[in-house]
Formats: sequence, C-alpha cells, structure tokens
Amino acid sequence: MGTRFTVDPGQRLVVLTFDGPTDVPELERIGSLILAHPDFEPSFSQIVDCSGVTGVNFSPDTIREVIRGEKTFSRTSKRVIIAPQDHIYGLARMAQAFAEKTLPNLMVVRSMAEAVEVLGEVK
Repeated sequence: MGTRFTVDPGQRLVVLTFDGPTDVPELERIGSLILAHPDFEPSFSQIVDCSGVTGVNFSPDTIREVIRGEKTFSRTSKRVIIAPQDHIYGLARMAQAFAEKTLPNLMVVRSMAEAVEVLGEVK
C-alpha cells in the first residue's frame, strides 16, 4: 500500500501512515505532497503512524539530518509518532532526542489511542 496521508482541516491534523519499507526519498516525496495539499497549514498537528513499517533505511546520522531539515510543519506543531515495534520505537525515540530543541512538541507512543491522548495534552 505504501505511504499515505490525510489532511483534516477541521481537526487541524495530518495523519501520515507508513505501510511497508521506507527511506529518505519516500519521506521527501510525502513531505512535498503534504506541502502541496490545498487544505494543509504548517501549524497543523501531525500523527505519524509507523505501525505498518516493515523496514527502514536510516542510520542515526540520517535521522539527525532528517530532523534538522524538517520544514513541512511549524516548530510549534504538535507531533506524535506511533511506534509499536521495539526497533521502530527506538529509532523514533532517537529522533525525539535529536529534535528536543528544534521540534519540542514531538512525542513517541505505542498506539493510536495514546497518540490521540497526547495531542490533547501537549500545549
């Protein structure tokens, strides 16, 4: 199925869902599509659902570069990464650590229910 996203202007939310393997070119492609979406605003919150990820091609240096180069959403946007698999959770927590100063509202959780709860709590 690949990577897909939905933009919900009523909830001011973008949900990005990965299904299968992913890499940096795929992240760049989907970022461009989100930016071009007519209902998208950079201040929207974001849920990144990695439940269906089957493989990643990211080194720690790649994760650091992707986080530092992120320009799709605003610095103050609320972001939640859903990572139920241990290895994806570890990579997402690494991204969170790299993003501590530049993307302070980035959280990592294990389920969609937790993501929805966190979005309600993050200020």
